[in-house]
Amino acid sequence: MSSNIRMPALVTWLTLVWAFLWADFSVANLAAGVVIALVVVLIAAPTGVVPLQRTSIHPVSAVVFFTYFLFQLVKSNLIIAWEIITPGSRLNRAIIAVPLHVATAGIVTLVGNSVTLTPGTLTVDVREADPEAGTPAILYVHVLQVGDVDNARASVLKLERLAVKAFGTRDQISALEAATSDGTHP
Repeated sequence: MSSNIRMPALVTWLTLVWAFLWADFSVANLAAGVVIALVVVLIAAPTGVVPLQRTSIHPVSAVVFFTYFLFQLVKSNLIIAWEIITPGSRLNRAIIAVPLHVATAGIVTLVGNSVTLTPGTLTVDVREADPEAGTPAILYVHVLQVGDVDNARASVLKLERLAVKAFGTRDQISALEAATSDGTHP
């Protein structure tokens, strides 16, 4: 899709998000949404954010991703709440490195932000992939209740796998499947 088509689509999408957030589909609110969407797109264009990278949305996989994320969100909230209301600290804190399979900015950002939004975890740093050196993108995640490092790492990698299947291109999905099937990455 060319950027000439993507810009109006992005403005339309942002306007709809605006209208849904306000739960108001009046002409005045839609006009305000268009103005704000245009300002956002014009500000973001020089940064390289717009036009957007080619992205696919796979609806069923997106539902699976968000369901898994919401489950993790509820589970971690319950764990943190239990830690707060019970006497004594059983926290086993650590910063773990999680090498990712897909190194595109969108997927890394989605996974990093999803990790950070989950109570008890925080993405503290991201090392970009270096294709020439053959090093993957790495998320450094602070975990309050680490338990088993391999399980904590596997949880982040599952989030990545679901994100790629939900929002990745065919090439990214193929790269993920190849990387996980040949054993070169965890």
